[in-house]
Amino acid sequence: MSDSLVFLREFFRDPNRTGSVAPSGKDLSDRMCESADLSAGQVVVELGAGTGPITRAIREWAPEVPLLALEPNADLAGPLREAMPDVRVVEAYAQELPRLCEEWGHPEVDRVISGLPWTLWPPEVQRSALDAVVQVLKPDGRFVTFNYLGAHLMPKAQKLRGELNQRFGSVTMSRTAWKNLPPAFVYICTEPVQA
Repeated sequence: MSDSLVFLREFFRDPNRTGSVAPSGKDLSDRMCESADLSAGQVVVELGAGTGPITRAIREWAPEVPLLALEPNADLAGPLREAMPDVRVVEAYAQELPRLCEEWGHPEVDRVISGLPWTLWPPEVQRSALDAVVQVLKPDGRFVTFNYLGAHLMPKAQKLRGELNQRFGSVTMSRTAWKNLPPAFVYICTEPVQA
């Protein structure tokens, strides 16, 4: 079964968990990696790896970096683990990030790249996941996540932007990935503010 069909099946099983009817396209995956400013020597975490389009892009952009990919859905994590044995794929939620990074041997990381459906979650879930991200980022670390063009004007997306602004000294937007369906842009978050 193709990645797109697997993703669609999982969306219909639980839309709040999967968040989209299709995996991120190549254009958006590359925009995420470009926005993350990946380079050798970094330690990278991916949240919501799904079927792995962003995971594969990370490997193309930075083949040697230690990479931890979180995907709580076993039906998506299992095939990704088999397809990419050099990536540590863990069936866990973003809130578990501090413990997982500690166990991984990298309590602080350089980059967190997220494909999570932030705006589908209640505010307390958003906050706890973002707090976990900030907790593991190095002072010069960078967090990137995406939003669909137009959807960023909706109230839930505006609340997410407010949560990002509270946790990062700088939040900017990338150019639009027009070839993605739907078109999307990347939030680039730097200068994490520790609680």
